Amino acid sequence: MLAYVFAETAASDVAEAAAEAANNPILPTVNEMFWTLVFFAILWALMKFVLLPPIMRGFEARTAKLREDEGAAEAAEIAATERVREYEAGLAGARSEAVAIIEAARAEGDAQRREVVGAAEAEVASLRAAAAEEIAAAKARARAELTGNITDIAVGAASAVLDKQVDRSTSSQVVDDYVAGQGRN
Repeated sequence: MLAYVFAETAASDVAEAAAEAANNPILPTVNEMFWTLVFFAILWALMKFVLLPPIMRGFEARTAKLREDEGAAEAAEIAATERVREYEAGLAGARSEAVAIIEAARAEGDAQRREVVGAAEAEVASLRAAAAEEIAAAKARARAELTGNITDIAVGAASAVLDKQVDRSTSSQVVDDYVAGQGRN
């Protein structure tokens, strides 16, 4: 009997649940499902054919712009690298040119120095020659003066010793020979 009571209770619970399911406000009805499907199809078509194409075009344009910018950046990098190479080559050329100019200036300076030193040495040589000539002339004057004085002293001494006047012209030859002999020693 208990089984019968339980079976009847269960059957009445199922019937109540079916009645409640028919009146449940949360579960959609066939009419609601139809209109939901119609509006979903309209929204899908609107999104696919009207709203999505401009967005995709914008996306593709942005992607193309990014590619162009990447290409421009690569080209700019290549150009910058080329400019750096050209700059370094120009700098190396300028350095070699500077070294050549310095070497030419050094050579020119050495040539001018040799020229100035040669001119100074020639001037010194000419000054030495002039000084030697002056010294020789001074020696000759001194010798002539000395010879004249010695001749006067010798003639005066010879005249005093001999007590007679000695001829200056004959005595001058003897004094000249003596002074010339002393000059050689």
